[in-house]
Amino acid sequence: DGKKYTHKELVEMLRKHKGFLSESSYHWAISTLISNHLLLRRGYNSYSLSKGEALTVYKPFYTDLAKELIELIGEQYPYVIFTVFETVLMNEFLNHLIARNTIFLQVEKDCGIFVFRYLQEKGYQNVLYKPSERDLDLYWEADSIIVTDFISEAPLNRESPHEVLIEKMLVDMYVDKLISRRYNRSEYRDVIEQVDKKYCLDKPKMLRYARRRNRHKDIERFLKNTN
Repeated sequence: DGKKYTHKELVEMLRKHKGFLSESSYHWAISTLISNHLLLRRGYNSYSLSKGEALTVYKPFYTDLAKELIELIGEQYPYVIFTVFETVLMNEFLNHLIARNTIFLQVEKDCGIFVFRYLQEKGYQNVLYKPSERDLDLYWEADSIIVTDFISEAPLNRESPHEVLIEKMLVDMYVDKLISRRYNRSEYRDVIEQVDKKYCLDKPKMLRYARRRNRHKDIERFLKNTN
């Protein structure tokens, strides 16, 4: 109905209908409603009813090379945190499509150099380790593999920890200088709006990560223009 509710208000509403349940059951019920997209997060401690639109959870459709890297690195370094983002994933939301792909391996700090050397030993071509913008422009080729640092406190997909979450992807598209050079940044606002219409977008999670990257105000400004 367009009204926003706090978590406390939702608990009180549930308690009126099911007054015999434990306190934890109400919190669990709210989490379940959110997971099933019957409730939508609208900000910190702010929720509203879904309008019935069939929003799905974003899942990246990786190229064969990206899948191969995820499997290879995951087996060699099973305890290292890393995520894979490739620029062709953005084509779903861009008007000017990216024809030549770049794969970004964001690896737990101090472990990236070992992943970089391992990929070189395995014979992968054009693997760059934490290149500057100038180096990337000089040495970039199609299907380049860029090894950079994973930002601590970045959101992770619990079920598939090496797949990039849409919230992380959107922030990195705007903040990361190497990624933002791979597409026309003037399209960023349209990208945000398309994602918000098609997928479940956890805006509080996105803003927390943006704050970690010191661009909270910028991302918040873009999100204000979405429904």
